[in-house]
Amino acid sequence: MAIESNHLSQIVSPELPFALFEDYLDEEEASRLLRHCLTDLPWQTEQIRMFGQCHLAPRLSCSLGDDGLKYRYRGAQGATYPFTSKLNEVRLRLQGDFGNPFNFVLANRYRSGSDYVGWHADDEKDLIRHGTIASLSLGATRTFRLRDNRTRSVHSIQLKHRALLIMIAGCQENFKHTLVKTNQTVAERVNLSYRCVSN
Repeated sequence: MAIESNHLSQIVSPELPFALFEDYLDEEEASRLLRHCLTDLPWQTEQIRMFGQCHLAPRLSCSLGDDGLKYRYRGAQGATYPFTSKLNEVRLRLQGDFGNPFNFVLANRYRSGSDYVGWHADDEKDLIRHGTIASLSLGATRTFRLRDNRTRSVHSIQLKHRALLIMIAGCQENFKHTLVKTNQTVAERVNLSYRCVSN
């Protein structure tokens, strides 16, 4: 069943191709999911190819999805593991609430404020074109920014524990986004980015 609009608090302007729902999961559910991610997922350091060179990503990551799915990011491809039961429950809830299919989740683990992701768009060829991405935040609050490709205006969002950011058609084509590095002492954060892969 799709969620009625008054059941979620949409923070970002509806004119933009993204929306933030600050309390998508309840506190206990979100904390259990965070513990599951930290202890049970096969985290690894991703290798990213940029300008012909391989670099180690400043974060840990893990890819999970339906059987046979592959996902290439900036020239690198890691192993795809089956959904855990808990991550599949979240997938089914997102599909029911927003009416979009999700067959893959990219999990990122930010161990401290020095872990981050630079400006980019999730526009890899393996992804369904104009697809919706549902990005669930667990753990420490971190600053997330989206930049309009045309106007260069920047929207800055504080992604808190249990917040859900929805990026719909037009977001990846017209915006880039980043999770900002910080010198402040922060706890670990896990991001679960549900998406639809086409292969």
